[in-house]
Order: sequence, then C-alpha cells, then structure tokens
Amino acid sequence: MRLSVNPNDKTPIYRQLYDQIASDVLSGVLAPGTPLPPIRTVSKELGVSMITVRSAWEMLERDGYLLTRAGSGCFVAPINETHRQNKVDARLSAAIDTLVDDAKALGVEKETLLSMIESRFL
Repeated sequence: MRLSVNPNDKTPIYRQLYDQIASDVLSGVLAPGTPLPPIRTVSKELGVSMITVRSAWEMLERDGYLLTRAGSGCFVAPINETHRQNKVDARLSAAIDTLVDDAKALGVEKETLLSMIESRFL
C-alpha cells in the first residue's frame, strides 16, 4: 500500500489518508484481512503527526473499513456488497452534486456536461 499526502491541499491530511484507504477498500485494491501499516510507521514515512494518522484510522474503523485487533494491528474489514455499493453511491452522489453545481455556475448546458462525462469513459 502506497500512501501520500499533499500538505498544500486544502483537504486535511487525516482526510486525505481516509479517502485513499476508503477508495482502495471500495475498489478492491485492499482486500479484506489486509493489514495496514502501524500508525507510527505511516507517521514517520509521511512526516505527519501520529495523532493525524490515528484520526484517519479511527474514522476508517468507525465507518466500517477497518478492524483493530489488540496486539495485532489494523486490518481491512470485510464489507458486504450492499454496504460497499451504498458507500460507492454516496461518494459518487456527492461528487456529482459538486460537478453539477459547478457546471450550472459556469453556465454549462446539461447536454455539454453529459457529453464531457461520456468522453471520459472512452
């Protein structure tokens, strides 16, 4: 697993970590049972606070992406297909809402936006 952060991004670092791992879990890049590196290791490798990494790990556990086993570390949690699809749908819905709002603000017509989206799938 390769994690990276951009300190110049407006997104908080803990959220950048959360988003990367959540995406990898939802896409299947990280399979259930896959161990995550220790918080201390990630903190040192990325040059960020252990508290920042711990915050991301705790959010991931709270949202069902990780399981913590005392003395063993954190592992990717099994996610059933319905739960996975609900999370994917929610994430895409939020991105689509932002995209549509931006398009409206810029005066882009619906057909133009749909054409632009369609061209990205080719």
